[in-house]
Amino acid sequence: MSKVNKIDTISFDSYLKKNRTKIDESLVSLRFMKEVDYFLDYNKITQRKLADDIGCTEAYISQLMSGVKKINTSFINKLEKHYEVKVEFKILPKKECNYITSFANTFIQININIDDSFEALNMFSSKNSPIEYYELDTDSYTIETNG
Repeated sequence: MSKVNKIDTISFDSYLKKNRTKIDESLVSLRFMKEVDYFLDYNKITQRKLADDIGCTEAYISQLMSGVKKINTSFINKLEKHYEVKVEFKILPKKECNYITSFANTFIQININIDDSFEALNMFSSKNSPIEYYELDTDSYTIETNG
């Protein structure tokens, strides 16, 4: 490794270490603003219209969208009130969880008590992965409780 690359790496590593919390906070804000962007696209609302509707500047919306500024509860409140929407948050584990715990000759045991975010009865995800879904035949399974 050349001396310049080594210095750059050390500088970058020290910058990351020093600013890790701020970087992570910005990433959380950007994840939320990505959802806002989907909402705007779906409803054909421009950033300018959003700014006018919730009483802020277009520059502020642009700064939120680019990650320069972070979201706050005031922004979320104004968004919910003006557009009559409800913002929901879900806390999910970062690690993948395997919900299928055992196989037998006649049944599959699935632990759905780990995560209560299943919304449709005809779909089940075996991991926290949006691309891995399995169809469930609702006529051929039963739900049993322990207790």
